Amino acid sequence: MLIFDLLAFAASVATGMFGALVGIGGGVIIVPLLSVLFGVDLHVAIATSLLGVIAVSSSASAHYVRDGLPDRRVGLLLLTATALGGLSGGYLAGLLDARTLAGIFGIVLIVVSVQMVRAHRRPPVRVVGEAGRLEFDWSYVEPTTGEEIGYRVRRVWLGFLASLVAGGLSGLLGIGGGAVNVPNMNVVMGLPMRVATTTSAYMIGATAVASSLLYVSRGQVNPQIVAPVVVGVVLGGMAGARLAHRVPQRFLVLAFVAVAAFFSVEMLLKATG
Repeated sequence: MLIFDLLAFAASVATGMFGALVGIGGGVIIVPLLSVLFGVDLHVAIATSLLGVIAVSSSASAHYVRDGLPDRRVGLLLLTATALGGLSGGYLAGLLDARTLAGIFGIVLIVVSVQMVRAHRRPPVRVVGEAGRLEFDWSYVEPTTGEEIGYRVRRVWLGFLASLVAGGLSGLLGIGGGAVNVPNMNVVMGLPMRVATTTSAYMIGATAVASSLLYVSRGQVNPQIVAPVVVGVVLGGMAGARLAHRVPQRFLVLAFVAVAAFFSVEMLLKATG
């Protein structure tokens, strides 16, 4: 167990750092990491990931809020949808076997990777004219340049519905919801990538709480596995939040796609093997 703890801790530090930087919470990597590389039962891996997502959100979001980067209005609005979806997904996960969950996870990783590439390539939307119904304008200061950037939040109801799906996937697969909510906020709702990632980090912890309680009630939380993972992602999340101003988003997107591609293949093989 000592070797497992050290390896899981080291991997979780890197995962927590990466999750905080891109706003996905790290669950997309923690679950296949524990399941594929460490042989942990998939339901236990998902439960562990959800607790790790809560830790990442708590450690990273305070730093982002101090810098004024998250759009808290959008975060609180979408949080209602993701929490409802999280409860539904957590309940459904208890009805599915590990192979089915692995197959779903592999497919989700592929879809999320494509969405992350689309979100990164999407040019900023210019704010022109008056905001329409259920739209509002806001701005943030880009930390790498000091420039104030305005944006318009659009298609709020479509974003709300997408967040229901994000919450459902969070509870079902332990991914925190950020893997869907980041491209949702950027591509669908028009938030700049920097605001989308930090808003996601701000809200994913509360999303994970709703579904993690269901895993706890089913006895699928292993303290010996949870301890090194949660400590690791907390430290990694704090480091990631401090590095966010220096690391180019392009590098993060490419790294995410490479890691997701590897684990998507592994999870699909696990589902069919």
